[in-house]
Amino acid sequence: MKRASERVLLPRDISSERRASVRFPLSLNLRYVVLGGRASRETGSGRIIDLSSTGLSFTAERPLLIGQKVDVSLDWPVLLDGGVQLQLIMSGRVIRSDGSAVALKIERHEFRTRRSGQKGAPTQEASA
Repeated sequence: MKRASERVLLPRDISSERRASVRFPLSLNLRYVVLGGRASRETGSGRIIDLSSTGLSFTAERPLLIGQKVDVSLDWPVLLDGGVQLQLIMSGRVIRSDGSAVALKIERHEFRTRRSGQKGAPTQEASA
């Protein structure tokens, strides 16, 4: 786990970037749930490509459809107060899907504390 005091280097020249939010390249595992009809909830795992305050790019086990609502969870790499594990829960809609690469527009996010040994997965509570 990383400590909160580590520094993150930001790109020096973002003038060619059209996005409103700076994207941070990350390489973290995530879990996702595709929301839809009550009987057909699809789950999967993937890896983050980059993350901003408004969007997430990640790899998925299979292509997702544009417009699908997805809940995503990941273990945050920095401990709260040096010892408490955090989980980042995000909900959003797929805005781009190219093979296994998916772009999600984040509509909602929250950090939750995690008990030791608990598997991180989006819950129904997160999608409500």
